[in-house]
Amino acid sequence: MSHAIRTTSRFTLTRTADVGIAALDELLVRLTPVRIPAGEVMIRQGDKSEFAYFVAEGSLAVFAESDYERVQLAAVEAPRLIGELGVLAGYPRTATIETVTPVLAYRLSAAELIEVGQRAPEFLLSVISQLGRQLDGMNQALSLYGNALSALERREFDARIIDDLAHPSPQLVTFAATFKRFAEQIVDKRRQADDLASAALIQRSFLPRAEQLRFVSGVLDLSADMRPARDVGGDFYDYFMLDDKRVAIAIGDVCGKGIPAALFMAVAITALRNAAQSEPDVASTLTRVNEHLCRDNDANMFATLFYGVLDLRSGVLEYGNCGHNAPYVLSAGNRKALPTTGIPVGLIAGRATKSALLVLNPGDSLVLFTDGVTEAMNSSEQEFGTARLEALLDAAGATPAAELLARIYADVDAFAAGADQADDITCLTLRLAPSRTLAALNA
Repeated sequence: MSHAIRTTSRFTLTRTADVGIAALDELLVRLTPVRIPAGEVMIRQGDKSEFAYFVAEGSLAVFAESDYERVQLAAVEAPRLIGELGVLAGYPRTATIETVTPVLAYRLSAAELIEVGQRAPEFLLSVISQLGRQLDGMNQALSLYGNALSALERREFDARIIDDLAHPSPQLVTFAATFKRFAEQIVDKRRQADDLASAALIQRSFLPRAEQLRFVSGVLDLSADMRPARDVGGDFYDYFMLDDKRVAIAIGDVCGKGIPAALFMAVAITALRNAAQSEPDVASTLTRVNEHLCRDNDANMFATLFYGVLDLRSGVLEYGNCGHNAPYVLSAGNRKALPTTGIPVGLIAGRATKSALLVLNPGDSLVLFTDGVTEAMNSSEQEFGTARLEALLDAAGATPAAELLARIYADVDAFAAGADQADDITCLTLRLAPSRTLAALNA
């Protein structure tokens, strides 16, 4: 047994300092080895360092423990002396070490290690030298990781840093691999985030601009906004002039969220604008939009849609409500909801859509919204609800469109009180000017 131990210890100390071999051999001969099965904790991080182990057979894994997760720092193969630094220095364990395979080991107390050091002082010097090399390797690794994190923060993380992480110090091989994967995931997610940001800009480009209504400034007061739950969403709104006296307005909500919903939203807006320019009325426009969206719709997506055409001279609003939330008309202190006239578009091909007529008087307001408003939730999972929205509208009075829109969003935000937004939120508000201003259109 002495010869076997001598061979083992010599191999270990050659890897560290190649000193104190005889003294360690003589100590191990007097000790009884222990067998430890795979999956056992030999050393636990934070515990008092009462003894070291000389591992004669088997393999180990070294872990760093934290409140967030457990990270493997290194793999250790026998023969190896472990835990001696903490024992000799008197500080707690700095890592957890578990057996990967069954292990044959000798337990060494502080007194026994000191005995070896007294007989062979060079052994203690080798331990100090080993500590110095570990600290140097750790400092180099931390410097590399610090530079890598700074590069991530500056969005300058490139392939050269990845290559450096592929050749870490021996003590941190596994940790370096974990950090490398972490860095690559961040770079990939940031690339995805940049793509989503571009998609959001593209989606915004489909929405109308306020200057499109400059011809009716002072006659029609209109404001709209969309707040997607993610970078991109499936809600949309639109408004555009059909001629110098008629304005088209729309609001819709595509089933689903994210990129697929945003793509379908873009198709829906394009189909609506094209149909509105060529069809004679609201019903035929919506019928054509439905046919377009049903064609080649393998994903079975659909959208609720409210579309109306307002004649600014007469105040007549021709509209069709395809399964969308009922908009509200605010008139002289009264509130009226506009019911649906058909099913969502994109569901059933060949389905004709009906329309309805309504007269808006000077000073009347129209409020369009998606279900993201009424279904907004707080941390207790209570919905904002229709009653709160109606109470807000009843108190609005002759509020300008932009102010009313801001008030709706502010009330929803106050109700949610920081809870995550689960759905896209979109509103469009408009208000006809007083009669003396509208008279100019009929001159």
